[in-house]
Amino acid sequence: METNKKTLVDINKDIPFKVPENYFSQFNESIMAKLPEKEVKIVEPVTLWEKSKTWMYMAAMFFGLFFTIKVLVTSTDTSNQTNNIASTTISQEDSWNDVKISEEEFFDYIETQFVDENYYDLVYNQVYLNSL
Repeated sequence: METNKKTLVDINKDIPFKVPENYFSQFNESIMAKLPEKEVKIVEPVTLWEKSKTWMYMAAMFFGLFFTIKVLVTSTDTSNQTNNIASTTISQEDSWNDVKISEEEFFDYIETQFVDENYYDLVYNQVYLNSL
């Protein structure tokens, strides 16, 4: 039985592919000749406005935010002042605003009202009898 095995000695040592003469010496020139010419772009100078535009927009945003908050707080304060004026008017009509008494006199008054009106018995009965 014969095999088709070839040894390295049997294989032809000739290279089957050939490169044209002077191919690599002229390679760069041939590639560059095939490329289109590069267009030169004219660089326009950057103006001062273009440099500072984002900072100006940010400053305008903060000023707008500041004035919006100031208007909202001011309108809230004026509505609170209106409510305070109304409550002050009502409280001035109350007779207790004009009374000038000491703390001891106030507690004596409360104690006498508590005892005279039998609140003491009412509170004592509710708290003491319910706890039993």
